[in-house]
Amino acid sequence: MFGSATCSYSAGNQTRCLDALVAEKDRARFVLGTTGLQQANHLHVIEHDSSSNDASLQHLYAHPAQVLALAPSPFAKELVVTSGKAKDGATETTLWKMEGLDDVVDDVGGERPAKPLVSVASLGSASRVAWQSEASTNEALVATAQSHSVSIWTLNDAQTASVSHTFDLPISENTVVRALQWDPHHSQYLSFTQGSAIHTWDTRANSTAFTIDDAHALSVLDFDYNPNKPYTLVSGGEDGQMKFWDLRQAHKPLLSLTAHSHWLWSVRYNRFHDQLVLSSSSDATLALWRVSSISSAPIVELDEQDLMNEAAAGNDVVDTKIKSYEEHEDSVYAVAWGTSDSWIFASASYDGRVVVNQVPSTEKYKILL
Repeated sequence: MFGSATCSYSAGNQTRCLDALVAEKDRARFVLGTTGLQQANHLHVIEHDSSSNDASLQHLYAHPAQVLALAPSPFAKELVVTSGKAKDGATETTLWKMEGLDDVVDDVGGERPAKPLVSVASLGSASRVAWQSEASTNEALVATAQSHSVSIWTLNDAQTASVSHTFDLPISENTVVRALQWDPHHSQYLSFTQGSAIHTWDTRANSTAFTIDDAHALSVLDFDYNPNKPYTLVSGGEDGQMKFWDLRQAHKPLLSLTAHSHWLWSVRYNRFHDQLVLSSSSDATLALWRVSSISSAPIVELDEQDLMNEAAAGNDVVDTKIKSYEEHEDSVYAVAWGTSDSWIFASASYDGRVVVNQVPSTEKYKILL
């Protein structure tokens, strides 16, 4: 796919969370969770068709509460964990099975009756959820974050769930965990945000492995690990900054970029090409970045025309914003890269609009050639 077209989908309801169905390797699918106060809430399974450049609803699953967070399984595409908030304010985290994902859909774009989700196991009450991608399918690990603690759950054959470990967080005036993620290079490390800090917990040693104090001037809202370069992550915060870190030398960021004019809600590395990073914000924009200088495969040469064009624009020719996308009209809370196609990405704004874009062809050639 070497185009640059854009397509969109509307959920018709408010939303805050979106992710790729990471275990789906053959089709570009994303799952969106709605968070409406008055309307019924659902999980929308959206598929991008590269031949027609269309994003359409494939399956709709009824969800019993607002979807505050979701995490698709890295092993089984039909499994997803959600954190739901009921009308009485109670939160419940549940492992669900989305049955019928492979059912053939004939009337693409037509009406979809809501299917029931099959409850597999309850995982307590949590604000954030993360799967451990290195675990086996028979004994998967899921981490959940509450206000004052993080729990690790063992899922046995995706049928039962039990807490294998819980550790308490330091009590402070700002204890909300905004982001939670396992280190993809070191299976024992689990990282999470707390206020303006990012902590990494060694689950084997039961102790703190790394801490980035005051990573941002205000709260850290999201972070993501570099998939190709150990100990490296990117963070985004309420200060609108995007910062890149080496956990072993966390006193100073490797790179700091003024990314947005308001809160930066989501940051994501490309799953294969770590020169590419996405960011989204409550300034209603999405941005695609090239951060070649600190990637695992820096772009060492740009042709003369590239140098002239980017220098004329006042950009650093190695680390720069490739493009700012303004298709949304509300806060963009989530971004996700596709799995079957590494060059497409989706974004979701609070008004329920999902936009699917592609990396510009010129940028792809810089990486591939």
